[in-house]
Amino acid sequence: MRVLQILIAAVAAVTLISSPVLAEPKPGDLESARELLRSGKADQSLALVNPIIESAQLKEAKDPEAICPSAAAAVLQAFMKSEFTVSVENDWCEAMLVKAYALNELKRPIEAEQVLQSLVSHDPGNPNYLAEYAYTVRVNGQLERSLDLYKRAEKLAAGMRDRTMAGHWRAVALRGQGFAHSEMQHWDEAEKAYNRSLKYEPDSENARNELEYIKQHRPQ
Repeated sequence: MRVLQILIAAVAAVTLISSPVLAEPKPGDLESARELLRSGKADQSLALVNPIIESAQLKEAKDPEAICPSAAAAVLQAFMKSEFTVSVENDWCEAMLVKAYALNELKRPIEAEQVLQSLVSHDPGNPNYLAEYAYTVRVNGQLERSLDLYKRAEKLAAGMRDRTMAGHWRAVALRGQGFAHSEMQHWDEAEKAYNRSLKYEPDSENARNELEYIKQHRPQ
């Protein structure tokens, strides 16, 4: 019962995010930030998500182990055996993901890694967050660590209930493994990972291009 009370409190706490703190987030800021990022305006996107994150960090997200709103809702749903939704206009965990994307676009991967490390601690069971963390770790030159994170992301994706999303994130994680193996010139492992990824996303041009790269660079 105490676990359930804590989880309910975690979900209820997200309603406080819009309280006036610093530059108060406005309704729709997160979606606007996503649109700006898609339009190549990473700096403007960053400016919109920062207040969302700062506001949350003064409240529930100041605890490094605080659960993300969407993750809390999923656990509550499992406990209560019922369908319901939690409406959060500006989800602070998703805002952290957008911030990391923006920082990577702005060629600031060390900062992005710090954001993603924090994000993964809030929702360690999210393969999307973990895959982006693995990518950023790879960009920062830590290939072995990146490979381990991609493997963890694949395992998490395999357990997702939504089979379409499970297939997508497994493919993403396998392509990440393939790239890391290729960078380390582990040609057989790289080829195997890319071929496995095609099982889930057979139309991936990226995987096919990388397989061709392996074919051309592998010692004969």
